[in-house]
Amino acid sequence: MLTNKFSKMLQQLPLTIVLVIAILGLTACGGGASPDTTAAATSYIAKIDDAPASARVGIVVEDGKFAVYVCSLDDAFNLKAARWYSGDIAADGSVSGVSPDGVQFQGVVNGDTFSGTITNTEGRVWNFKGSAVAAGGPAGLYRGTAQYDGQEIVVGSVIDPDGSFASTVQYKGQIAFVTPIANAPLRVDNDTIKVTIGDSSQQVEVTLVTTLKGVELF
Repeated sequence: MLTNKFSKMLQQLPLTIVLVIAILGLTACGGGASPDTTAAATSYIAKIDDAPASARVGIVVEDGKFAVYVCSLDDAFNLKAARWYSGDIAADGSVSGVSPDGVQFQGVVNGDTFSGTITNTEGRVWNFKGSAVAAGGPAGLYRGTAQYDGQEIVVGSVIDPDGSFASTVQYKGQIAFVTPIANAPLRVDNDTIKVTIGDSSQQVEVTLVTTLKGVELF
């Protein structure tokens, strides 16, 4: 039989060649380890130069995509500069976006660093620079939705590794903000917080953005 002939041939081959044949056979049959093709999401937090002390930029990158949120606890800054952006990451690591009312965001993700500029509705330019944060919180970009005064709202928050907190609440699909926002969140666990908005009678739970899959930002 063919099987017997093959066995006799193997017996006549040097041991090293037999081992190579065995390894190749396992790989062909699926016995080898499969490569991990899933790129985990990475979050970065950046401080904005010469902006209100609470102002931050939070970005999450994953599989060639990005989502960015610019915010603070300063109403004047938020009206002119706090916006969401999302899109594709260029081959050189650059990311960019323009809001419907002309606020421009440009940045570069390079290894563990993240830097760039924000140009507000009046043409003022701010520089920012930051770095990657540990996965799993509490530092990172947070997002949640709720109803307020009969309208759907989107709550975005950024927590810096130094403990600083920034957040805005926008009516979904509009550049219109709900204020005031309490200057500190209520911690639920390591990746969930509650943001108090309006007349302090409503709290919205927001969760850490750990993946961009299935996340609708606007």
